[in-house]
Amino acid sequence: MSEQPPHVKNLPVLLVQLVVANIVVAGTVTALLYWLFTGLMDAYFNSLTAEFGISPTKLNSMFAMDVEQSLWWVIALALALGIALALILTRTLIRPITQMVRATEKIAQGELSARSPTPMGELGKLGWHLNEMASALERQEEERQQLLRDLSHELRTPLTNVKGYIEGLEDGVFQVGPEVFEVLNGEVRRLNALIDDLSELSISERLSGALVLEPVNLREELASVIAAHRAGMVETGFEVRIEESGIPGALMSDKRRLRQIFSNALSNMVRYAKPNHTTPNTGREGLISVDWRARKEVNICFENWAEPIPQEQVKRLFDRFYRVDQSRSGTAQSGRSQNVGLGLAIVKRLVSALGGTVRVNQTGGRFQLCIKLGRAGQSGD
Repeated sequence: MSEQPPHVKNLPVLLVQLVVANIVVAGTVTALLYWLFTGLMDAYFNSLTAEFGISPTKLNSMFAMDVEQSLWWVIALALALGIALALILTRTLIRPITQMVRATEKIAQGELSARSPTPMGELGKLGWHLNEMASALERQEEERQQLLRDLSHELRTPLTNVKGYIEGLEDGVFQVGPEVFEVLNGEVRRLNALIDDLSELSISERLSGALVLEPVNLREELASVIAAHRAGMVETGFEVRIEESGIPGALMSDKRRLRQIFSNALSNMVRYAKPNHTTPNTGREGLISVDWRARKEVNICFENWAEPIPQEQVKRLFDRFYRVDQSRSGTAQSGRSQNVGLGLAIVKRLVSALGGTVRVNQTGGRFQLCIKLGRAGQSGD
């Protein structure tokens, strides 16, 4: 943590400023009252002497001086009492601010569980926002720690396998041959897929900033993403079509985020697609349906036939590094099909950045990944 500049050192500057301000106000009011009182007292004394024909003797002058002296004592006592009360009340008023400063110092030092008091009024609002910021930082730190643990686990398995095979080759346990090369090549592809997915995750983190909204032709964007995946789709015999319902309307969104969302969703569709068992002799196929019938939102669903997922696993599909049973995959485990479970996590993050929602539905062997976006660049809920 950087050193504090001299003007923000741990000094009770605010307390002193408030007390001095109260003293100035009290002194000004006291001086004004003293001026008014002495002026009125002299006028009243002169009017009495004139009315009753009393000459202003020395005794009367002494009486006036005695009254003035008593007045000074009263003023001094009032000032002392005012300063004491100002100090007590000011310390009470700034106590929440002091507690907020302590909380922010703890947060700056890494103690993200520290929280600020939330009194009534503006300070309470400030404290609430400070606590929200601390909670967000705490969640981000937990996610970072979990990501490091998951990444360590994902790296350990293929590296352990490669190390075991290398040691086996050195010791003569394994013989150099196509099978060994295939296993080693598979582990290398797995590591390469992990690097690719982490790169996509990094991109999604950068894209979680400010939105760049512009008019989007949804059908053109989907067609562009499909064209980019065409080679892999031809290799696996996968076909996809786009269907729209309702009258296509305007959509304000961020093109980069949309392309990343659609690309990951389509990759997931291709990876796990199975032949349509309800129609004999058909290949692996998918459907992207775009529903414009809602007035303020658009729904995009990526649908394909796939092996059913146990319900307890469905809710974890958007977790980082979570993968369902590899037997669900309808592709040979090579290249990008060696996924490490980041695709849908990235989809959820980017959809949330756009103010939308994403959900998974499955009925029998029909799997749907549905994305809801607001037409004006915000959620339509």
